[in-house]
Amino acid sequence: MNRMLLKLLNKILNTAIVLVLLVTALYSVYCIWDNNSIYDAPAELQKELKSQRPDERSPSFDELLKVNPDVAAWVTLEGTQIDDPIVQGEDNQEYLNKNVYGEYALAGSLFLDSRCDRTFQGSYQLVYGHHMEKHRMFGDLDLYLDPQFFESHTTGTLMVPGRTYSLQILASMRTEESDHFIFDPEHCLSEPESFRQEILSKSEYIHEGLWQEWEQEPEKYSVLALSTCSSEKEEERIVVFAVYKSGE
Repeated sequence: MNRMLLKLLNKILNTAIVLVLLVTALYSVYCIWDNNSIYDAPAELQKELKSQRPDERSPSFDELLKVNPDVAAWVTLEGTQIDDPIVQGEDNQEYLNKNVYGEYALAGSLFLDSRCDRTFQGSYQLVYGHHMEKHRMFGDLDLYLDPQFFESHTTGTLMVPGRTYSLQILASMRTEESDHFIFDPEHCLSEPESFRQEILSKSEYIHEGLWQEWEQEPEKYSVLALSTCSSEKEEERIVVFAVYKSGE
């Protein structure tokens, strides 16, 4: 009886192991499919809008908003493959796992902090994106932690409905996800001098001339912070700061 029971238990255990391996394999296949889908989504959207663009640099926001009314902007950074739409959800969880088409995707979308001004007229705009392989999403932000790349790639564009802003790269840093001066836009706005000192003290690289211009006349500039996870430490974030003149 004990021998029969032991055989039965071994059979159940082997079946359970097979099921676990099967589920793991299926999940891995899904993850690969999901990642490829998020890699392709911006490219598909660009292709879809190409015929609607007045030129190759400016997506038609009428068409973008037909795709998803949550699309707020489009960001492009020189020398990277960052050339993607930015959405804004009702909170900062909505687009963690949803693509620009509003469909479920583990890799999510680039999204503007829900506390920021979706018109990008505010003095501080914070955008999040996952750190993805194949240079997708914000996978290229860590390039700005290389001094040679930082010095030689200093521009980008931010496109919003009816406007295109020229971005100038200001600084790059590593910081903790708990850094409220960076990740709490309302706190940044309430203590602008402390916010500037936080960037100055923590940044690994800063363009000094641009920093001085911003420090002397901060009211002329808006700051765009682009944040992603670090591959080195779980609670660490890479943040690249750019400035643009939103009032012009």
